[in-house]
Amino acid sequence: MKTCHKKILVLYSILAISAFVSALGTPRAETQEKAYNPTDTLSREKLQEDFSVVRASFEEGHGALYRYSTKEEMDAIFDAAFEKIDSGMTEREFLRLLIPVVGAVNCGHTNVRRSSFITWLESQPVILPLGIRYLNRKPFLVRNYSERDDIIMGSELVSINGMPMDRIVSDLLPAISSDAHIETSKFYVLSSSVRFSHLFNIFYGITRKYEVRYKKAKTGEIQSVTLEGMKQKDVLEIFEKRYPEQNKALPLLSFQEVEGVPVLTIRTFSSGALKREGFDYPEFLRETFQELADKKSPSLIIDLRDNGGGSDDFGKMLFAHLAEKDFRYYAALEIKNNTFDFFKYTNLPKDQWTFPESRVKKNERGWYDALGHPNLGIQKPIPPVYKGKVFVLINGRSFSATGETTSLMHYHEKAVFVGEECGSGYYGNTSGFMVVVNLPNSGISVTVPLVRYSMAVDGYPEDRGIIPEFPFEPTVEDVLVNRDSVLLYAVNLTNKIK
Repeated sequence: MKTCHKKILVLYSILAISAFVSALGTPRAETQEKAYNPTDTLSREKLQEDFSVVRASFEEGHGALYRYSTKEEMDAIFDAAFEKIDSGMTEREFLRLLIPVVGAVNCGHTNVRRSSFITWLESQPVILPLGIRYLNRKPFLVRNYSERDDIIMGSELVSINGMPMDRIVSDLLPAISSDAHIETSKFYVLSSSVRFSHLFNIFYGITRKYEVRYKKAKTGEIQSVTLEGMKQKDVLEIFEKRYPEQNKALPLLSFQEVEGVPVLTIRTFSSGALKREGFDYPEFLRETFQELADKKSPSLIIDLRDNGGGSDDFGKMLFAHLAEKDFRYYAALEIKNNTFDFFKYTNLPKDQWTFPESRVKKNERGWYDALGHPNLGIQKPIPPVYKGKVFVLINGRSFSATGETTSLMHYHEKAVFVGEECGSGYYGNTSGFMVVVNLPNSGISVTVPLVRYSMAVDGYPEDRGIIPEFPFEPTVEDVLVNRDSVLLYAVNLTNKIK
């Protein structure tokens, strides 16, 4: 995921997602001295003003508001939501209306960043004390944080509080931001006990007790159990104690052989995170590909699952070790304007509301090209270049810079893919410089990315991520015993083809 430096003059960054909140300021809701009351309401006029700020910010600044929807479609979505704003709405009720509108932009970097209600939920016993994993779009129970020891893990979740899971999924999926029309990434959000519970409380009201019905593994018998909600901190503590293997920190970079097949694992492209762990990423890649060349390895697995992105240059660097000739990485980086009025709702000082001429240049369609990015223009291969067969593992959490490098691999036929649909749109994302807009009345903050990244690729559906040639999901049994069946499947596939 891409974020921004403190200075507006710098368009590109590799900071972690948490950094840009402090860079652009704390949302107003977090600075209020008055104790938060979730039953407090705001007038229709104030909420309409807040909604209008969101719409104006998107229309003025969002780099891909109409990338996956037409202007007419987005106008209809904005208008319909605006008409539903009523007097005396609580913040929760307003969030229930606002979040699906943000999700309709189909941009994984666009989201409701913070709100007083969500902050309040973090201290309340509202978290469903069960871990869920969606497999083939079906929810299975895979972790138990409650004191009940008779709940059978591996069972399929049927309903919560009388609502069938199909209905809950249908309600919540549109409220989750993702690139293009990709759903694999959304199901990972629903698999988070905390994120799922927050959405459940936003959509169905404050919930401190959950009646759960599930279909017992093996027997198929329907079982019902009522569980008290838990506080977020308590769930996290129990997870650490009960599931040490799943909680174990994995190396951000690794290169090893699995059953005779070399496997390069890259869990992040964040230079900051890699540096903190003592990795020299460029040197690590050079040494890895040199070893592959020395051993004349005929095949290689690159594991990019759960890699949420990071440095643009690090993604390009990986592809450059596979490229046998010069290539273009980005076709264009564009922003709508060179100055933005909606910046008055951010914490940026007024003298930083305009991009300097050295950083942007107006193009033929009236937008502005972002200048100076090292991935623009003709790129060179980086030796040693690997020429063997490459298998790349991806899933719904392969995002942002990971989506960029895999799109190039796919377009230039440098790899075949195993796993799930990539969580990043094939043709690029919208990120680069992202601002946090603070709504003046509710205090809710919304992330608005400005830079539209367009990859130098073609010939693929416009609204999808890479769909693997070899689709594969683990079974619920694999998840329960923490068995990496996806990697084992790829190793067996590699050996067969080899």
